[in-house]
Amino acid sequence: MKKQVSGFIMLFLGATLLPNFSSFLYSWALNGSDFEPNWILWATLSLTILLFLFGILTLLEKTILLANLLVLLGYSVFQSWMLWQNQLEPWIKNGELGLIDYSRLITLLVALIGIAYLFIKTPEKPAIPPTDWQKKWRWAGVFFAILGLGVSITLAVIVLSGEEFFFTTPFDAYLGIGIAFFFLLAIVFGFRKPNAFITAPLLGLSFNFFTEYLWLEQLLRKIGSQIGSQIGQDENTVVALKLIIGTLGIFASLFLIIATQKKKFEA
Repeated sequence: MKKQVSGFIMLFLGATLLPNFSSFLYSWALNGSDFEPNWILWATLSLTILLFLFGILTLLEKTILLANLLVLLGYSVFQSWMLWQNQLEPWIKNGELGLIDYSRLITLLVALIGIAYLFIKTPEKPAIPPTDWQKKWRWAGVFFAILGLGVSITLAVIVLSGEEFFFTTPFDAYLGIGIAFFFLLAIVFGFRKPNAFITAPLLGLSFNFFTEYLWLEQLLRKIGSQIGSQIGQDENTVVALKLIIGTLGIFASLFLIIATQKKKFEA
């Protein structure tokens, strides 16, 4: 059980970095030799790969505690430094609170929980056959995944067919297609047997969409009056769709996770 939770946390954290990972590669391919990578880029790429690699190995029970500890510690140090540079230090200098980066803050807490969990002894639970109780949760998860798939494709179509945006870029459409792929996997595997290899990345990407909406909502409230005329209806729709996608993905993944657990109140 401990290894399953540890592997799930690492895949979740890796998925939250995946948009940044993909964004760097997209900018690199777009700008070619003009693109100048820095240490933050390399740290993001390295942590994303390590979290996915050791997360998968942990779920397959082919890794060791020390490896997971080092990866999670590295991730925690990186996120702590980014929060200090981008959040705490500017707040202290300006003497007022600015925009809150919920994504880095919450994922740092999750990483610290993952580190603590490595040292917590938990009894191993035997595998159990599927029950009608679990099937209900699977169907609920699949239902939300189907809705999420449709909304993700809608977002991609709106972005790719739009002409002028202020915040939105074609990369947002590619992210929509990316999470649509994981929604599709959740649907396919949800009908049979959900597993952490699908639910953890879906939860991580959905969390990213949800916190991106929170960031944009804060930004629009702060400078909306200055740029309101530059934001069209399509862009407002895209922002709203990110909230919907994040919410649907979180519900879908959580319901599929519940479907893998043993019923607590059995006769």
